[in-house]
Amino acid sequence: MARLSRMTPQHNFLRVGQVVPTDQEVSTVEIATSVSDVLTMMAYRGFDQVPVTSHGVVVGVFSYRSLALNLGIVRRQDSPLSYPVGDFLEDLAFVRSGSEVEDALEALHQKGAVLVGDEERLLAVVTAADVNSYLWTAARQFMIVRDVELATRYLAQRACATEDELRALVVAARPTDGNGTAAARLEDLTFGELISVINSPERFGRVFSRTFGSSRELVFSMLEPVRDVRNKVFHFRDAVTPDEVDLVMNARVWLRRRVRMVQ
Repeated sequence: MARLSRMTPQHNFLRVGQVVPTDQEVSTVEIATSVSDVLTMMAYRGFDQVPVTSHGVVVGVFSYRSLALNLGIVRRQDSPLSYPVGDFLEDLAFVRSGSEVEDALEALHQKGAVLVGDEERLLAVVTAADVNSYLWTAARQFMIVRDVELATRYLAQRACATEDELRALVVAARPTDGNGTAAARLEDLTFGELISVINSPERFGRVFSRTFGSSRELVFSMLEPVRDVRNKVFHFRDAVTPDEVDLVMNARVWLRRRVRMVQ
């Protein structure tokens, strides 16, 4: 008999290491490198900061902010571009790859970046932009499914001429639930129940064609796959494939257009 694999608590929390861009290559410069050379490298590679080392050990970070904050040390007759970069450093917090992202948020808020690892073994640089990008990628599928469901509800509600007509449709979709309580509002229906109400041939032609258009088959073929994706997303089942994301995005675009038509 196969043994059941069990999730560990670590599976349940977002870790700093997950936020590091997969294509990141950590670059460092030595303390004696000129500010001019480092600024040229940063501009070319799109960096806002770069860790600075002395004999392989991280001693600080050079950034546009650290340069601006330390310009006071430059003599009036000198150019800061000729100074060694080690004269314009700031400290960034070190965090472990296995630390929760929440633990790094304050440091990210203050200085826009944290270093992953320690002074002798720098693993990565995580910026606030990296966190934003990761979280949006993770949240995107939730948001587009949400948009589709809310737009579908809106069009269903607008299709009904009166509150009584809407209430009758809701009751028809689910007279009672498992506890014997009847659905009273459109929001009480599951997305699957809502699709079933809309897809009824008699109801669609009489009611829902007012806002969804004339093709019941088109609406059903578009919304039914979204229900499967929604179950994956909100119940944390199988991973959503790129093709499924495209299906939901197409439904979202179509529904947004229908919403504009009936507003």
